[in-house]
Amino acid sequence: MQIAIVSATDFEQNLFDINALQKQHSVKFYTHGIGLMLSTFHLCEIVKSKPDLIIQCGLAGTYHNHLKIGETVIVENEILGDTGAQDHLGLLDLFDMQLMNANEFPFSKSMLKNEYVTHLNTSLKKVSGLTVNLSSGNASTIQLRKEKYNADIETMEGAALHYVCLQKEIPFIQFRAISNLVEPRNKDNWKMKEAIESYTEAITEFIHQIPSNL
Repeated sequence: MQIAIVSATDFEQNLFDINALQKQHSVKFYTHGIGLMLSTFHLCEIVKSKPDLIIQCGLAGTYHNHLKIGETVIVENEILGDTGAQDHLGLLDLFDMQLMNANEFPFSKSMLKNEYVTHLNTSLKKVSGLTVNLSSGNASTIQLRKEKYNADIETMEGAALHYVCLQKEIPFIQFRAISNLVEPRNKDNWKMKEAIESYTEAITEFIHQIPSNL
């Protein structure tokens, strides 16, 4: 199987044992950059090689205490979190503004759903992701996003993966590990190393379980 592992930065790939992953499958690593614009462009280039599976790995903040710091999750649904307008004290997305159809492919009820993940047999929690270009860093922004979208985690590239792969019909999985609680910005509370270790182990185990004859 041809597998592409992608992430926003090189740093997020540093702990993978490339030789171990290559024993059963052809695995290539790509860095697609930070944020929706960079990641969408580079993902469009990556899918030209027609991999059998794209795995996105990376860090995430969680809006909820039921997800633990260092826990790895799989993203089932993605939501665009800051594409639209502010309306006084509220948020309007492009679907609220009737600039996009909430059920026009690849969207379903305003979300980018990964049906492959829906049927995946895994012990990892399946979550809803909110993709933003501006990370939440103050109490008012956090509250607005929590009330509007009720997502589990926040990232800056997840929706790009879902959008490109759904459009190009490439199977994909988004693995994220929780590095911090979404709270007023405080980098002292971030556990990036622990999170990277967590998803590296989870992805390695997942790839080793894929039959070599696929």
